Amino acid sequence: MFKHLSLLAVALCFAADQAAAWSLPPDKGMVEPDTVAAILQGGDYPETSDYTEKIDYIDFEAYGQPFTQVVVTLTPAKPRLHDGRKIVVVGGEPGSEYAMDFLETPEGKEGPGVWLAKRGVKFVALTRVGRWNFFDEKGRGSWESIPLEQRMPIFSRHQKAPWTQADYATKQSDVKQATSGDSAVYRYPKEDSPLYRQMLAATPNTFVEGYRLAVEHAVPESERKDSYLLYWGMSTGGAFLYPLAKYIQPDGYLGWGTSNVGIAYAYRKAKYGDFSNSYSKTAQRLRERGEDDFGYYTKDLDEATRKQWWKGALKGPRFKSGEDMGMQFTPAALTEGALRMWLSDWLPEEDRKRRLGGLIQDVMEPSFPPEALKNVAILDMNGTRDEAIPPKTVDAHREVLEPYAGKYRVARVRDMHHYLFTQDSIKTVGSLWLRFIDSGYFDSVNGKQDK
Repeated sequence: MFKHLSLLAVALCFAADQAAAWSLPPDKGMVEPDTVAAILQGGDYPETSDYTEKIDYIDFEAYGQPFTQVVVTLTPAKPRLHDGRKIVVVGGEPGSEYAMDFLETPEGKEGPGVWLAKRGVKFVALTRVGRWNFFDEKGRGSWESIPLEQRMPIFSRHQKAPWTQADYATKQSDVKQATSGDSAVYRYPKEDSPLYRQMLAATPNTFVEGYRLAVEHAVPESERKDSYLLYWGMSTGGAFLYPLAKYIQPDGYLGWGTSNVGIAYAYRKAKYGDFSNSYSKTAQRLRERGEDDFGYYTKDLDEATRKQWWKGALKGPRFKSGEDMGMQFTPAALTEGALRMWLSDWLPEEDRKRRLGGLIQDVMEPSFPPEALKNVAILDMNGTRDEAIPPKTVDAHREVLEPYAGKYRVARVRDMHHYLFTQDSIKTVGSLWLRFIDSGYFDSVNGKQDK
């Protein structure tokens, strides 16, 4: 017996030493390379479970137009608990990608959603309406079968065929090569086409409504009291997961390369002297995110590897459409879209009951932080070499969002980039997240106790 207790004590001490090998940074602190090395060399969060995958489709209507929300759920056989509740992470997809990028990286290896699921975390992957290819024969939403230059949003699973060049016009922009905020190629739907009506109706609040339906389906209200619910908006996903708190309040926000609410983007640009975005003509615009865009985020790769990864990236939609208006808070474009719907002959009478002012308010609302954030802890974590949301941007966005939040903390990882493309980056960020959860950072906020 005493020998058994002695061995147990040694094991517990060893585990404690391993856990103490690295620690979380303070607010605005830096995760240095030696800490990253300790995470990668250690086994703090080994695989503990297998998991099952489920893809669900939820049909709904917005402004008289049909939409299908897709939600991919990874459910572990052995759930990881925090304070007796099952940990659930809801991920909002990146800028020009879709839900399956949480499952597989461009190099064909496991994505962050799978990494978490294998450690007992239920992962709910959301894809914004329009970004799932319902014509993929394998049923996994891949866009490989549709040429890049012919891709337009597919909003409903009941659509009979992919869009053709008769449904849209292609134009070159003023930029010669894609950046994080612009593209070299635009496509616009032709007026009075079904595509035109659906792209108008795909407003920021329509995106949020799709997210709401997906979370209610994957984590029904009956399960929420036993769930430790965390949101992670990868890149542009954050702009629609923050407003979702108004309808389904999480316990907190995990951050990695996470965008902010629209007015934070507008404020940041104005702070540095750029007031032009408020007037940008972005209504009904689709931006093609081609190989030049992919190269913008993979400059450290050799050319052969980049081209190989690009083939994997082509499974995603590789475009951005209606999210730009809300995420970047372009009030001129948001108003234009609302006015075009109001002046149409297809907007349902039910939507006219709010009157024109109400319609415009509804379209703009997701650009503002919801009051529900006052009960939520936010973790904003990035790499110092983030191409889209560098530290300077994070700090400016914080000035807007922190006053609304119950708790706010920034953490930075030295020399890491925007996307979690590699297994090392996934393990690093995933381990930091689990350590933040274990630390109790997301627990009680402003008197709100864990359920």
